[in-house]
Amino acid sequence: MQPNPVTIPADATVEDAAKVMDRQSCSCLLVEDRGKVVGIVTERDIVRRVAAKGRPLRSARVESIMTAPIIVVTPEVTVEDALSTMATNKIRRLPVVDQKGLNGLVTLNEIARALAEKLGYENSLLNAMVREPRPPEGVYE
Repeated sequence: MQPNPVTIPADATVEDAAKVMDRQSCSCLLVEDRGKVVGIVTERDIVRRVAAKGRPLRSARVESIMTAPIIVVTPEVTVEDALSTMATNKIRRLPVVDQKGLNGLVTLNEIARALAEKLGYENSLLNAMVREPRPPEGVYE
């Protein structure tokens, strides 16, 4: 999970969102309204919903192009359950929230990294279990 994901107010302009994404080197922003996460806006949203339609970046508002409502999970969710939620809902980013608010953001990249680490560890255990010790020199001539 990425702690402290970048947020933007719902009434910000799309131009502001693009500048924040550039400055923060991120591909999405969680949209907040009155302290609650209400949506998500991605680079793809900006391209498809604004630039490709010839809408002006300076006057279009984030709330008009964000994806909402958003699907969220709690901090207790497992990697496997987060991945299942993402696959079922065909989403790539999953905000993590609890009763206090936003905790972080799970992305497909982070899930892939976590699963690769887990599989790497499991594969090395399996390899160690099935690997036969080499016979001593000269025993099988």
